[in-house]
Amino acid sequence: MTMTRRLLLPLVLLFVLSGCSANQTGQQADAGTLPSIDRSAYAGVHAQLDKANAVIVMPVDTYEANADESMVITAANMYIIEDCMKKAGFAMPEKHGDLDVKADQSYGIWVPEFAAKYGYERPIVRTIPGIYDSGTRESPQATVKKYFECDTSTSGDQIPAFRSRVAGQDSLLTNIVNDSNAVAERDVAWKTLREAWIKCLGDAGINMREDSPDAWVPSYPADKQGEIRTALQDAECKNRENTMQGLMDIRAQYQTALIAAHQAALNTLADEKAAALGRAKDILRQHGHSGL
Repeated sequence: MTMTRRLLLPLVLLFVLSGCSANQTGQQADAGTLPSIDRSAYAGVHAQLDKANAVIVMPVDTYEANADESMVITAANMYIIEDCMKKAGFAMPEKHGDLDVKADQSYGIWVPEFAAKYGYERPIVRTIPGIYDSGTRESPQATVKKYFECDTSTSGDQIPAFRSRVAGQDSLLTNIVNDSNAVAERDVAWKTLREAWIKCLGDAGINMREDSPDAWVPSYPADKQGEIRTALQDAECKNRENTMQGLMDIRAQYQTALIAAHQAALNTLADEKAAALGRAKDILRQHGHSGL
């Protein structure tokens, strides 16, 4: 789940969204520290793959702020900082813009339509309109300095991001994502799916990269048409071998097992996320944003 901000967007969100960040492979845990998990009890759990938008929805996403919710939280935090600056007699520096949501290609290209058009480039699949706009189009040094001071002084009042890539209150999500990824990638079924994909590529004359044999992108020609041909074959192999659904189901099953082991804490986190979003929407309504 990557999204990039246009112009000078809020510095409160210090992560890059990806169609879904919980879907990133993340930092790998040492095999000796990994939990022992039997995923057989969760064989009926499946990841949701949206091919039209190259979006992968995983069980842990329930407890995370998605792209739209992140925009709401970010905008609310900007108003908290803005109120601090106004009290000090400063205008906010230039902060505004939309959020571009890019295709989730954490495990390489898998949507043939995108492969045919973009090759291995990660396309923008939708754009979320910006909510906060400081109304200024300049950023004097003194104003920027005050912005950082207000950002620091109001940090306790700001709303947490609720992303697994952000340490702190939601660090349990980080552990669940990282551990489930690491255990999944050591699963025999995972290795079988990967080997079938690599064989399919090899049968089509496509080799894995020698400099990065564990990557999810094979070697491809430097010219764009050659890249597109390879990407199309890559996506076809993943579809033929059911690679993406199979891999993501394994991840989803391990995630669900870890979620079950920490359900009480995650229920609390879900309640906190709902309360945080409610507060964020209240702040936006107080600043003239209706219909939230």
